[in-house]
Amino acid sequence: MSARDRGRVKLLLIALLCALPVLASWLSYRWLPPAGGKSYGQLLATPLPQARQQGWPQGRWVLLDAAASCNPACEQRRFAMRQIHTAQGEAATRLVRRQQADATLRQDGFYLVDPHGNGVLFYPDGAAPAAVIREIRSVLKNNNSLG
Repeated sequence: MSARDRGRVKLLLIALLCALPVLASWLSYRWLPPAGGKSYGQLLATPLPQARQQGWPQGRWVLLDAAASCNPACEQRRFAMRQIHTAQGEAATRLVRRQQADATLRQDGFYLVDPHGNGVLFYPDGAAPAAVIREIRSVLKNNNSLG
């Protein structure tokens, strides 16, 4: 093998060494898809039209209960919302609870709405309050510049 061929082999090995991590990551992404997020609530990606109405708390995170009438499950939900709000500690000033009847929204839980009026998370009735408290605390902490 001549010196010229050895140089080409070395160049080829260096190129292969640089391309190997990219190829390995692509293959692992293709055949080992990443697991879903670790969100406890159901993630939402739509703005809520109610947030554009007069009287909506501007610049604050909102726990929204959209139930039209209040049955025992609704009473339990509102109690849980009150506990979740109180458990946020000093971050509770950035969060406000609101009950507003709306037939277009699900009635079997409550929403977390960001200060821009976007629905962020939906928590169904019966959601574990401790997990909801942790998740909302994390959302408020990681979005410190909002609200």
